[in-house]
Amino acid sequence: MKELQEIIDRINSDDRIKRYLSVECDFDIEDKYQLADDLEFLLEGGRCELKLTPFGCDGSGGVYVLAEDGRAGYIDSEGRAGFAAMSAKDLFSILLCCGCLSDWADASEDGCFDSPENFKEFLEENKSTPSEHYKQRIGEFTAEFGLESDPEKVYELFRNGVRSQPPLEIKATDEDYEDYEPLFDLS
Repeated sequence: MKELQEIIDRINSDDRIKRYLSVECDFDIEDKYQLADDLEFLLEGGRCELKLTPFGCDGSGGVYVLAEDGRAGYIDSEGRAGFAAMSAKDLFSILLCCGCLSDWADASEDGCFDSPENFKEFLEENKSTPSEHYKQRIGEFTAEFGLESDPEKVYELFRNGVRSQPPLEIKATDEDYEDYEPLFDLS
């Protein structure tokens, strides 16, 4: 959790990194009370067996969470949830290399995690190219926290997070709600 707080503090101190994460990766930072409120709203009528700590959000009501076992995941506002990384550090490597998690959730239906080739193909088709100034700032941020930027290594980080067990499950506790669907399709 200490490492995550250091990353969040660094993002908050750099408007360009903060803006890049918001625009290109759909990752925003809110105060902890707002994030807790957002998570509580998403979990209304459901329960998760894991203790979750929210640390970021997206522009459409989804929340990024850190589980008690250190894995990082995402709960969207459309009834899907899943882990994306084995740690918050890995999640930021994934976000900075790959962009928006919801795009990858949709691409998982087409097999983007089936092979490094499929992953790189989807990455090339969908990755935005930041300006030189952003590239420099992202490179500095990546180096400062020892984040991974090699696409093949990021593929392994992402794939390991997505396939980790137990999955991030939110089960309905009220008949007015439904169980959350898996965020990533691995069938």
